[in-house]
Amino acid sequence: MGEEGRFDGGAWIRALAGLTAIVLLAGCVSAEDIAKRERESDGYYKQGLSNMDSHQQQAIVSFQKSLQANPDNFDAHYALGSIHFLRKEFAEAEREFQRCIELIPDNGEALNFYGRTLIELKRLPEAVAVLRKTTALPLYATPDVAYTNLGSALHLLGDHAGALRAYQEALKIDPPTVPRALLYLEVGRLYMGQGENIKAREALAQVKSLDPQGTAGAEATKLMQKLK
Repeated sequence: MGEEGRFDGGAWIRALAGLTAIVLLAGCVSAEDIAKRERESDGYYKQGLSNMDSHQQQAIVSFQKSLQANPDNFDAHYALGSIHFLRKEFAEAEREFQRCIELIPDNGEALNFYGRTLIELKRLPEAVAVLRKTTALPLYATPDVAYTNLGSALHLLGDHAGALRAYQEALKIDPPTVPRALLYLEVGRLYMGQGENIKAREALAQVKSLDPQGTAGAEATKLMQKLK
């Protein structure tokens, strides 16, 4: 083999080393860019939080900018979904909560909110499946909220026995997040619907005891008068 065709191992190694250095440098720049975009995303997210109560539209814009900087910002997706839900923009809320679940599949708050959104969209079997999954999460801090939403979905589906079980499970959670007077009120209504007046009266009496001057107590009084 002539000089022009001879393999130059040293040159090949030097070229490879140079290429490796370029790749590593590009990786460093990329990591720095990612960190910068994450900081930018976090800044817009915090800006959105500060406007959620007073300037809702501005908050939406801030959360959208946060997601433009970092599409994987779970908190920005959750906050944006929450606003859409409050504005009754349920299709948009569903999109954001779905993305939350893609990012963190076992996040109880996102799953619960997703289930509530599906109830509003009248997709009750899907809502039940999501909420059952939520109640089964071992680290979810407020399972009584998910049980309450599950009870609502089952009630709307006509599964009164299933709804009753869900509300009764919610009542076992201590400390409670959902006011127990409201849970006993739903239990009383379900027992009334099943013709179990004694159990209905017992549940409604609990409501009056827990909320004697409140809306739930007043509603319980009205229902008890129907049992006489």
